Amino acid sequence: MSLTTSSLPSVMFWTNPLETAAIFLPTLAALVALVSYSIISVVSTSCLVILLAVSLCKLYTHVMVNLLAKLPADPSSDPLHKVYSFDLTISAESVETIISCSLSNVNDILILLRSLFLLDSLVDSIKFGVVLYFITYIGLMCNLLTIITMAWITLFTFPRLYRDNEMAIDSLVEKMIGQVEEMKSKVTSLVTRSKATPMKNVEKTPEKEE
Repeated sequence: MSLTTSSLPSVMFWTNPLETAAIFLPTLAALVALVSYSIISVVSTSCLVILLAVSLCKLYTHVMVNLLAKLPADPSSDPLHKVYSFDLTISAESVETIISCSLSNVNDILILLRSLFLLDSLVDSIKFGVVLYFITYIGLMCNLLTIITMAWITLFTFPRLYRDNEMAIDSLVEKMIGQVEEMKSKVTSLVTRSKATPMKNVEKTPEKEE
């Protein structure tokens, strides 16, 4: 079994450490700060830090180009010259695509939840209940913000670890899937037996009455 990582952006593989760190570290710092401070404080402080960093870059460019003349009077002399070309506008087509995809996913999730809660499939509902039971323990150990922080760290560490240790991880995943399938078959057989036992009792009851 081979996990698909080719569709992931290259920034998650740390091919360019500076670019990856520029995305990973500020977001991680904001998530960690939210543990102790309100979101208003974190957003305002982050904006102040960005404003200060841009001001320092502008000052550096002015000194090196105009005062010391050690850099050419060229846009590439500005450390932020790549940022100027970023297109931050959101097109109406993009919004429509996101909304349609989101609505489709939400409807699918609602239909699945209705099926699970109404016991349309007893086996799937039992598995759903077991998952919910374990989630209660996760909720006792950590909150949603901690889970998001751990997910963000995993997002930027696992792809590179998997690429460097692909064979070992694939072998471990195959073993885990085999154990899950074995447990699944045992649960299915137990449920099937529990359904069959009442049917046998119903068949035997008329004979006893005669």
